[in-house]
Amino acid sequence: MVAVGFALVGEAQQRPSRAAGQRGGQAGQSSDTEKTFIKPDVRSWRMIDNYTLADTVAVDTLTNEHQINNPIWRNNIGNVTLGNLGSPSISTFFPTIKRVEGNIFFNTIAEFLNYPDGLVFFNTKTPYTNITYQMGYPKRRSEEYIHVLFTQNINRRLNVGFKFNLSTSIGRYENQRTDHAGFRLFSSFDGDIYRFNLSGEYHKADIRENGGIINDNYLLRDDTLTYDKVEDIPVRLNDVSNYIGQYQLLFAHSLDLGHVERLEEDSSTVEIPVATAFHKLHIESAHREFKVGNLSTYRPLWDELFPAILNDSARTNDQQKYLLVSNLFQLKLNEEFNTLLRFGLRAYIGNDVRVYHWPGLAMHSNQQRHAQVTSFVGGQIFKNIGTALRWNAGLKLYFQGYNTGDLLATGNLETQFPLLRRTATLFAKGSIELRSPEHYESQYASNHYQWRRDLDRQKSLNISGGFRLLENRLELRAFASTLNSRIFFAPDSDHPLACAPTQKNGVTQVVGLYLYKHFAGAGFNSVNRLALQKTSDNDVVPLPLFEAFSSNYFEHLFFRVLTIQLGFDLRYNTRYFAPRYVPALMQFCVQHEREVGDHPYFDPFINIQLKRARAYLKYEHINAPWGSQDYFHTIGYPASPGTMKFGVSWNFYD
Repeated sequence: MVAVGFALVGEAQQRPSRAAGQRGGQAGQSSDTEKTFIKPDVRSWRMIDNYTLADTVAVDTLTNEHQINNPIWRNNIGNVTLGNLGSPSISTFFPTIKRVEGNIFFNTIAEFLNYPDGLVFFNTKTPYTNITYQMGYPKRRSEEYIHVLFTQNINRRLNVGFKFNLSTSIGRYENQRTDHAGFRLFSSFDGDIYRFNLSGEYHKADIRENGGIINDNYLLRDDTLTYDKVEDIPVRLNDVSNYIGQYQLLFAHSLDLGHVERLEEDSSTVEIPVATAFHKLHIESAHREFKVGNLSTYRPLWDELFPAILNDSARTNDQQKYLLVSNLFQLKLNEEFNTLLRFGLRAYIGNDVRVYHWPGLAMHSNQQRHAQVTSFVGGQIFKNIGTALRWNAGLKLYFQGYNTGDLLATGNLETQFPLLRRTATLFAKGSIELRSPEHYESQYASNHYQWRRDLDRQKSLNISGGFRLLENRLELRAFASTLNSRIFFAPDSDHPLACAPTQKNGVTQVVGLYLYKHFAGAGFNSVNRLALQKTSDNDVVPLPLFEAFSSNYFEHLFFRVLTIQLGFDLRYNTRYFAPRYVPALMQFCVQHEREVGDHPYFDPFINIQLKRARAYLKYEHINAPWGSQDYFHTIGYPASPGTMKFGVSWNFYD
């Protein structure tokens, strides 16, 4: 049975949740309007629990939140960002802060990269194509995004497809341009006893670094600092960039072992697999380049932006390379077969090989190289079938190599029951993690930064729980984390303007509440996501105390085929010391120079859906000229002023 639940914070729409052994969901299941427009011929899913379970996701055909074109705002309530589409960012909502295991330099662009846990696969009755185009104005500072997705079944079991993404944003401030391009080929096969998921992807990003505006007072009503247009505000850097290239290959397949016949209630017989064997191969090859064309240009800013010159005083061309080869073998005793105890078992063993290259310490020296090999074992006990009670508990233990002694213990529990003619869901989850520092947290060298740290293993305890009422479109959850020996970026004790990994010798606690509520009546809708969170140490985990997103609109169906939404989005967070951005490291670092926040971002919009076509028009941050212009996400990086944007998305089923 497929259980339906609310989407987590930042999701574009409600998505069906975990389905035991059942793949896919039919497009257009959200409302009667979409059912009319979208034929139920496309199913899609993600693979979870180490690619042993298909988790249904909805095909993106909804009118709701189509106007939110930047993935960092679709997936998070709030962000520390540089203010331009495609630029580095981190979430300000603690449960959604992302960490890319093995490569810390990709943490700040994780929203634009696809890793195995986020890949979507399809099964279609007819070919399915989606073409999306988005544009931002003014023309001289344009923003463009193109997305093409095509997938079709060769037969009822074998699916193939490709996805192409291209985004270019010049940015409203000087030297802020970002370019992202990605191409993915994918396939899936769902046989009687054998299945596979295959994906190959390339992503590149070229991010121009302007170092922030040279003085925040240009926007803080200082009459001595004037400008005609925001692009006239001077910035710190003008020929500096970060370039990222990434290749990924995933091949995950499974084979059922043994079958038994079972008599169903209608007297028919079905074959149930006793167990299933799995293998997953993930290969990632990535590199990053940080380039400065002429260092002498920035001599007055060396202390602040380039605190050391270690290799070349004329220019910088730092390169880091990263290679991951990961193999995972699993054996699962299927839940459907175990009618006596009614739960399933899964055991696995895996190995990760990571190879790092980074600049040498001497002038023109060869790159340094370091290899890490580590092996792990684990297991899980689970019950995923039914709605009365679903649960799982798992343990992963590293027993060989660099990560020896690390472990991850997890547990989840969910139950549904009737409450006042409603369907109520209670859920809880928790984890205990012991994690060794990443290689680049312990050791790194480049033209401007170097460190060698003897860091302890990090320890964390995370718990969360809450309830949701499906019919009332309400969810309330609480979370708490205890972090011991947490590693974060902070000013170097030997050079206050430099930034390097630092470890707190003690405990940091984070607690919070999250509320989702969708009010609807007489055509009016108000979708609200609110977060209240408190950290015991704002250096270790800097967070705003309160942040909110509210989307309010009037929706009406015209002529039974045309849906129009007219409304506005509102974002807000309280003031706090948001971490500053360090271009040479692509990291955010503790600062106590100035607090930012306490500024609402108001975006009026209109969404239109006509059968298979959707379009939006919005004016982003229309309130920029009103009142205080203290609209900074972090010091030096103001949000974009008022920007007109539009987009169109078209689905084809033939």
